Amino acid sequence: MQRYSIRFAALLVALFFPVCVSSPAQAAETILTGKVLSTVMRTEPMPFHAIIDEICVKPGDAVKKGDPLLRFHLQSEAERVLQKEITRGSDTEDLRGKILELEREQARMEAQCKKSRQLVASGLGSRQALTRQENEVSAIIERIGLLRKTIKKAEDTFAARLKELEKFYQVPLTEGMILPESGLIIPSPIDGYVLSVASIFPGSLLPQGAEPVVVGPLDPMLIQVPVYEGELSDIAEGKTARVEIPSLGNKKFEAKVTEISWVSNDMNVDKPSYFTVKLMIPNPKFELKPGFKAVVRF
Repeated sequence: MQRYSIRFAALLVALFFPVCVSSPAQAAETILTGKVLSTVMRTEPMPFHAIIDEICVKPGDAVKKGDPLLRFHLQSEAERVLQKEITRGSDTEDLRGKILELEREQARMEAQCKKSRQLVASGLGSRQALTRQENEVSAIIERIGLLRKTIKKAEDTFAARLKELEKFYQVPLTEGMILPESGLIIPSPIDGYVLSVASIFPGSLLPQGAEPVVVGPLDPMLIQVPVYEGELSDIAEGKTARVEIPSLGNKKFEAKVTEISWVSNDMNVDKPSYFTVKLMIPNPKFELKPGFKAVVRF
């Protein structure tokens, strides 16, 4: 009788106090948090110390490669330095003068070699002296070749410099020309969207190397999450994950794992190891913005 009472009591417990057991799918779910990022972030550094004339874009604007991001003009000293560079050009005149001198020396030595060959052929000349003269001619020819290579490198370098400057001036530039007085631009380095613009205004002075505008694509976007080493085995490239964005009312998206780092973020043996997992997430409506927090569920 006591045995039946125990069974009955156990049945009542099972009915009114069900045991909470996670399903296999729930137990295997991994929840991580990360940040939404642009897949590429590009800038065009200021090529000179310059003064801003106009900011042509604002964050969120769509731009094509080469579109003006801002307009500027050079400080007086920077303009003088640049004009001197363009006037000087590839600066190969001295090298060309040396080639002319060597070519004259080559012609003189070749004439001597010709006479020496005639003397050697008639038995009146020294074969050793002829060999020495021929070696000197070969050395001159080699020096001329090296100088011509140096000139070619200098000319190619200057041509590349002109090409670089043309994207800021937007007109063809040639050696020795007077620089145009029209304003210069900072062009967009890629097709994409303006992600950020520095706090600058017309009249602001920007130093050479400053990066006032950041451009990048917005579709697709990238999510990076740190994954604990013990959970890494459940994640693989190509695997999909559900993503919730708290800033958008926990709106759900689907992302795909594109890369798993091979090295831990921290190699200190006293600390747990985490590995960066990258996921690609479509953003056709541009709802996602760089910096949004993302909750990723595998």
